[in-house]
Amino acid sequence: MQKLYLLLIFITIITSCTNSASQSNKTNKVATKIVADYEVFNLDFELKEISGITFINDSTIAAIEDENGIVYFYNLNQRKVIRKLTFSEPDDFEDLVKVNEDIYTVTSKGDIYHITSFEQAEPKIIKYTTPLKKKNDIEGITYNEEDNTLLLSVKAENLLGDEQTKSIYSFSLKTKSLNTSPYLEIKHTDLEEQFKGDKLEETSKEFLKMIGNENINKVITPTAMAFHPHTKDLYVLSSVNDILLVFSRKKKLKEIITFKGREFTQPEGLSFNSKGEMFISNEGKKKTSANIIKVKEIR
Repeated sequence: MQKLYLLLIFITIITSCTNSASQSNKTNKVATKIVADYEVFNLDFELKEISGITFINDSTIAAIEDENGIVYFYNLNQRKVIRKLTFSEPDDFEDLVKVNEDIYTVTSKGDIYHITSFEQAEPKIIKYTTPLKKKNDIEGITYNEEDNTLLLSVKAENLLGDEQTKSIYSFSLKTKSLNTSPYLEIKHTDLEEQFKGDKLEETSKEFLKMIGNENINKVITPTAMAFHPHTKDLYVLSSVNDILLVFSRKKKLKEIITFKGREFTQPEGLSFNSKGEMFISNEGKKKTSANIIKVKEIR
C-alpha cells in the first residue's frame, strides 16, 4: 500500500509539469531509425553459439563461436560452412576481425589471437595479452585503419571499475600494446537522455528503482563493433535494447538504429561488406537456430 501511495504522489507531481519542460527534454535527441527489412541465413548447430563475424569477401563471412578456437568460413551464396580453421584450444572467444591477410580474435578477458595469413593451411598463431581482464568482459573487436589499431569494447566495467561507462580501448598493431586511455566512452547517463519518454514513464522508472528493480539501468551492453566502409562511421551493437549506436568520425553520437523481430534472438556479431551492406549475427536459443541477418532497409 505504501508503494502504491508513493507512485500516486510521483504521478501527481509529474502530470503537473508544463508541456514546455517536456519539449525541452527532446531538443538534444539524435535521429532514430529502424531496421525495416532484412533477410535471414539460418546456421547449423555447430554455430549455435556464434559470437562474432567478419567479411572475408562479399560472399564469405568468417565466424567464431564462444567455446572453441575455430574460425568457420560461411559462404552466403551456398548457405553453408565451406572451411574450418582451428587456431587454439577452447576458450571464451567473443569476436574477430579481418585485417588485410590476417584475422584477429579476442576473448572475454582481453587476450588477442593473431592468425597470420589465414588462407594458408597452417597459419602462424601469435597471442597478445592486455591489461584487460575477465571482469571487463570484452565482446567486440574491430579494425581502425586510420591509426592501424584494433578497437576493443567493454561489456561490463571499464579499467577504472566503472560499469556505467562502456569504454572502447585501442590496441596498437605497431607496438602491440593497449592504450589504457579510452578511444571512446559511452556513458549510460547520456544515453538515458536519448531514451527518455514522457514524464509519467520516467516517474514509473524511478518507482521501479525504489523497490529494487535495477535492471532498467542497463541501457547498453556492447557486443560488437564495425566501421562503415564508406562513411567511416563507427557502429556499436548492443544486445540489450536491440540497438545500434552510430558514431561519426569525430566520435559524436549521430544516430540510433533500433531493430525488432523474433529472429534477433541475441545480437552478438556485426560486419559490413564492401558495398556497405550490414550483417548481424545472433546466437541460437533452445528451440531456434543461430543466424546471420542481412539488413536490407533502414528508415
